[in-house]
Amino acid sequence: MSETDNEIEIRMDVPGIQSEEIEVEVTGNTLLITGERKDEKEEKGRTYHRIERTSGSFSRSMTLSCEVDSDQVEAQCDNDGLMALFPNPI
Repeated sequence: MSETDNEIEIRMDVPGIQSEEIEVEVTGNTLLITGERKDEKEEKGRTYHRIERTSGSFSRSMTLSCEVDSDQVEAQCDNDGLMALFPNPI
């Protein structure tokens, strides 16, 4: 998490997660990021010796230095991870 006079920026690594599998919610000064990584489907005719990718749900909660209007949160998720931006009401 970082901030300037104009905005607060949150970055989070979420490898293997698609944007539709993650939610960003703000209530007052609390930011909640939740998501779920789906199980990989095993292919027929392929023998798996080891699978080390984990699946399941996750959540991360952060207390912000100020209250934020949830309508002003901009979030995007791509290969670089999750980035959430919102105005800093200093």
